[in-house]
Amino acid sequence: MSKIMVVDDEIEIAEMIEDFLRLENIEVVKANSGEKALELFDDSIDLVVLDVNMDGISGIDTCKEIRKKSFTPVIFLTCNNSQSDMLLGLGVGADDYISKPFNPIELVARIKANIRRAESYNRGSISDEIITFDDIAVYRKRFKVYKSNVDVKISTKEFELLVYLMENAYIVLKRDQILNHVWGDTFYDENLVNTTIKRLRRKIEDDPENPEYIKTIWGAGYVFQGDVR
Repeated sequence: MSKIMVVDDEIEIAEMIEDFLRLENIEVVKANSGEKALELFDDSIDLVVLDVNMDGISGIDTCKEIRKKSFTPVIFLTCNNSQSDMLLGLGVGADDYISKPFNPIELVARIKANIRRAESYNRGSISDEIITFDDIAVYRKRFKVYKSNVDVKISTKEFELLVYLMENAYIVLKRDQILNHVWGDTFYDENLVNTTIKRLRRKIEDDPENPEYIKTIWGAGYVFQGDVR
């Protein structure tokens, strides 16, 4: 049975989410503040649904603290049409977001999809497939990225994006192609791709402002370059 933490200072919303998740046989832990969420969070939690705008410790700061010790998937609940919330949340390591008011059935579907994705990456295998370019090595089945033999801390979406770029090395990929492949929903804004690319560059490039691997092709999209090994 999956275990989800729902963090929202609006009790009615948290209880509504809990009701729908329990219909799916999903265990729910509720917290009405960032402080309480950090107190209750542990390795048994499979995913966190986290409201951005809360009194006290905000959802953004709560996510930052969770990311210091775990890569458990995080889905942000944001104010309606708040692109700034979305970009900021993804920038601190959230895996997905949904705007209020939302369809609870869609939220449950997003939760289940993110859990399945995380489980598939964490399963591991002795026969891991490895993609290596220059000093970057990606272990696809172990959800691991190394640069110069140093483990790179990376989120689920960053990992999916990097794998997609590397699998299509030297092919220019349009933003909408990347968006559809990595996020699978066309209603996301293409700025999401730009934001995640910037975050990924900070982790794998020696000089993110002058990237060696992930190149911008102005007016077209992005391309991954490097010497395969």
